Amino acid sequence: MRDPVAIYNAANNVEAMLLREALQASGIEAHAVDDATPVGAWMFGLLPEIHKPQVWVDRADASRARSVVDEFESRMAEQRETAAAAPDISVVCEECGKSASFPAAQLGSTETCPHCGAYVDVGDDVGFDDWRGTGEISSS
Repeated sequence: MRDPVAIYNAANNVEAMLLREALQASGIEAHAVDDATPVGAWMFGLLPEIHKPQVWVDRADASRARSVVDEFESRMAEQRETAAAAPDISVVCEECGKSASFPAAQLGSTETCPHCGAYVDVGDDVGFDDWRGTGEISSS
């Protein structure tokens, strides 16, 4: 890039990488800058407004990139709304036998049992075979 400009401050590194991929799929050269610095870290986590993974494009591509960013933000908002509206997932811990509820957004993840601290699988890993995003489950 000759004249790079930051076009997006992401909430986290994954979001920055997803937007970079969307821009590249649209034919726009983009780079995501991961935030792996200890600056702004303290005993309770990261300080807001210090850690900002960013997505950069060439200034000449910035106006074309705006429509991709707008579509990306729209899809992210839809996903957040869908996850917020979904019912919680009830899980029974294999260690202590007690039930716990987790937000639907954590489906397929491993969390800590709030009663005994053991690891519990949230949901039944729906979609795990589709991790590449192809929409098809491999038969091999």
